[in-house]
Amino acid sequence: LGGNFLGEEEQRNINIWSTRQYWPQDQGYLRLRTIKTDQGEVHEFTFKKQVSNQGVRDNYEYTTHIDNPQALMEILKATGFDRFDRGYKKRKSYTYKNCRFDFDQWDPETYPKAYVEIEAPSKETLYQMLDDLEIPKHAVSTLSIAQLKSLVKKQNKE
Repeated sequence: LGGNFLGEEEQRNINIWSTRQYWPQDQGYLRLRTIKTDQGEVHEFTFKKQVSNQGVRDNYEYTTHIDNPQALMEILKATGFDRFDRGYKKRKSYTYKNCRFDFDQWDPETYPKAYVEIEAPSKETLYQMLDDLEIPKHAVSTLSIAQLKSLVKKQNKE
């Protein structure tokens, strides 16, 4: 369709929780991400705050680069964070008409289905893009990767 290819990367994502501190998962979470590209490797530590889940997912992300991820993990463990959910994925990214498209494939243990994450500057732009691409609304999910993983586990038990 004429989109601009942004690049390809491999990621290791660690979502970080605490079983000792109450922190509702639907309000946000911490993540340590390692990104590998042809240009090298970077580590990002993010608090991803969920603002809304009505019709579209709306999050604020507060990210800083980390030069020593092992030291950060030790700090987190020492301050009460004790649950670390790891996952690996490959991502190809494009921009098209003011939207970003991330084509994601997780490792099978994390999430077995490939999907596309679409980021748009507004809900209206996103809905217009879905219409333009003839993507039916029932094919769109606002679930986080943690929620998708939970859903797959539940379905596998049934």
